[in-house]
Formats: sequence, structure tokens, C-alpha cells
Amino acid sequence: MTEEATDLKISKNSSWFPWKSAHHHSHPALADAHEDRTLGERVADKIASFGGSWPFIFIFLGLIAGWMIVNSLIIQRVLNGRAFDPYPFIALNLILSALAGLQAPIIMMSQNRAAARDEILASHHYEETLKIDSLLQSNTTLTEQVHSLAAKIHELTQNMANRSS
Repeated sequence: MTEEATDLKISKNSSWFPWKSAHHHSHPALADAHEDRTLGERVADKIASFGGSWPFIFIFLGLIAGWMIVNSLIIQRVLNGRAFDPYPFIALNLILSALAGLQAPIIMMSQNRAAARDEILASHHYEETLKIDSLLQSNTTLTEQVHSLAAKIHELTQNMANRSS
């Protein structure tokens, strides 16, 4: 892969819009779990990914400021004080409460999936640790055997040297 292609790949994956980037897990323990997600899990992950991003914060703040400006300044002056959501912004409050009520369970679903991924990784790491421990024990046994054989070889060469002198 050329350097230019690598730069393009990096710039494509590092996006201001996290819901647009394809997130593939390179870890073998997570690849199957990532592919086996249901439609609801994929949607929850995308929404949580977008809801936890800077673009969401800026868009959200812009919409709230726009709502307040349109209701307080523009519509109130154009319609002679008949804004559809005047100053205490009751409708905006209702919309924000509904958004929070929907966003919280979606974020919890995504966090539950993250906890499941962590559990899969922990299980995988435990299995790998057991394999490594077994290999280390085998390696230690072989090292002890090599040390014993080296000592026997040294003893035999000493005996041969003593016989020849």
C-alpha cells in the first residue's frame, strides 16, 4: 500500500462524524460479536456514537439557540407578541425532556453492549493467559532438561579429559 493510500485511509476513518465511519474490530474475539449485532443494536451504537460527539453538541446548541432566537425575537416581533413558544419555552422543555427520555435508554443499550464486548475480551485474554502459562511451563521444563543435559555433557567431557591425561 502506498503512503498516499495510507494517508487517505487514515483521513477517511478519522471523521468529525463518527456515525459515518465504518468501525471494524480487528481483534478476533470481537469480530464475531460485531458482525452478529441485531438491527436495534447497530442503531443504538450509531445513535450513541453520534450523541457523544462534538458535532452533536454543536448542532444541539445551535438548534436550542435558534429556537430561542426565533421565538423571542423574530416571531414575537413579526406576529405582534404571538410566538408559538413564548419565553419560558414550555414546548422546548417538553422536547428536551422527551429527547433525554429517549436518549438515556439508547445510551444504556450501547453501554450494555460495551460491557458485553469487555466481557468477551476478558474471557479471550483469560484463555490466552492460560495458553501462555502452559507454554511457559513447557518452556521451563525444556530449559531444565537442557540444563541437566548440559551438566551431563560437561561431566562426560571432564571424565574424558581426565582419562586422556
